Amino acid sequence: MKNNSIIKEAQKTIYTEIDALKKLSSSLGNSFLKTINAINGIKGRVICCGVGKSAKILNKVSSTFSSVGISSFVLDVTDANHGSLGSIKKDDILLIASFSGNSTELINILKFAKRFKIKTIGISSNYKSKLISSSDIKLITPKIKEAGNKHLNFVPTSSSTMLVALGDAIAMTVAYKRKFKKENFGHFHPSGSLGKNLSPVADIMKKGNDIPMVKENYSISKVILEISSKRLGCALVINKNKKIVGFCSDGDLRRFMKKNKNFYQKCAKDMMSKQPMTINEKSLIIDALKIMNQKKITVLIVEKNRKIKGLIHMHDIISFLGI
Repeated sequence: MKNNSIIKEAQKTIYTEIDALKKLSSSLGNSFLKTINAINGIKGRVICCGVGKSAKILNKVSSTFSSVGISSFVLDVTDANHGSLGSIKKDDILLIASFSGNSTELINILKFAKRFKIKTIGISSNYKSKLISSSDIKLITPKIKEAGNKHLNFVPTSSSTMLVALGDAIAMTVAYKRKFKKENFGHFHPSGSLGKNLSPVADIMKKGNDIPMVKENYSISKVILEISSKRLGCALVINKNKKIVGFCSDGDLRRFMKKNKNFYQKCAKDMMSKQPMTINEKSLIIDALKIMNQKKITVLIVEKNRKIKGLIHMHDIISFLGI
């Protein structure tokens, strides 16, 4: 078998799945809008439930929901039919997907939902199925061709891709309606690398007595002592109202001492940088790192209306992100 024919066969699979996604996109309508409104206004959780391949795909869908702040979990069909239905509450929504739509295990769950008035969203391409007829919201996916030649096109491929895409579309649209932002993502992924990147500066900044600070009339010797004792290579300069008026780095100090023989007679305001780089405490850690790299600095003052909130050092960022 030539390499070209192998590549072409792979491309056929991809093109078949692309075609399925185009049909899915064109099929979205009133039922999809009802789904979005139901999940957006949910008080409980989205409980995903399926059989076989659908169950595995819904694991991913449920995970995506959770990532964007939609409370969700996957209910194992076998467990559900042997006592776990009690975990479903009245404020929850059941999102059930099935290619056939007639699985006995799912029908039992639908009966339970109907009895206790739990809202259901059914996903299937079989519009005549019991799943679709029994669901409150009916998401009927288009009939599509599975990838592969006539010997293989019974394997769920395009239909699986379509279910993943539909789940993503639901999650992202609800997130859009809720004005979910990248800053929110960090709250749900505090330990992951992406979550850490999206954490606010306030999470790791130095505060209180850990911040090296001097008054503008402090002698250079006091500035040196403060920089040395706090070991951050700098000191913030404040006025009598404790507002930031300047910044002294150890580099500023060395240059000032080199230029001024009588430096010991001077004070902090004589050597400070009057326009130091600052950042807001709600800004993201990754944005602080970008500023440091662009400006070739290692420290940023965290402030609000020129009042000191904290200080963030590049070493703290590197340690936190594990770079």
